[in-house]
Amino acid sequence: MRVTVLIGSHRKNGNTARISRKILDSLREALPGVETELLFLGDSDIRACTGCEGCGKSWDCIIRDDYAGIVSRIDASDGLVLASPTYWYSVTSDMKRFIDRSYSLIQYPVSRHEWISKYSGAGKRCVTAAVCEQHDESMMGSTLSLLNDFSRDLGFDVVASVKAIGHFDAGSVDGDPAVMDQAEKAGRILADSLGTA
Repeated sequence: MRVTVLIGSHRKNGNTARISRKILDSLREALPGVETELLFLGDSDIRACTGCEGCGKSWDCIIRDDYAGIVSRIDASDGLVLASPTYWYSVTSDMKRFIDRSYSLIQYPVSRHEWISKYSGAGKRCVTAAVCEQHDESMMGSTLSLLNDFSRDLGFDVVASVKAIGHFDAGSVDGDPAVMDQAEKAGRILADSLGTA
């Protein structure tokens, strides 16, 4: 079993990273032997989608940067964790560029109103996580819903989500038992779903 974590934050020890690591710790405890990899999208060269439609007849984006390497990791994974802080009511630009480029992972065999994903029917699982500085949950905007909808559109089964409201200072989630309990449970749920796959 293999799980890849994609983080949309540049803060290596920030709240999004800490939640992601808690998910992985719980996953590894519940599913010994699982291989995991944690990637910060900001460390990769992922350029913007140009809308060129060059991927229309394949699953491959024609832009040559680090995106294809990340897709190869997803190809080899049974599970995925997508995590992002909230920037202006949505995911960060690093996460959004990754999402936009993943247009190459869907095809329209019949019409523009129906699509299939590269991962449709593959049985891959996903956990999503979002962090918001404000204490008003509405200020999170579309961060978590975008991660969930995107994952489902790609053919992943979203088995759990973690929501952290009111956290800005790096590490503040460590003092929030409710959030860390969400992360721990998400790791166990992911382990259970992979164990029965």
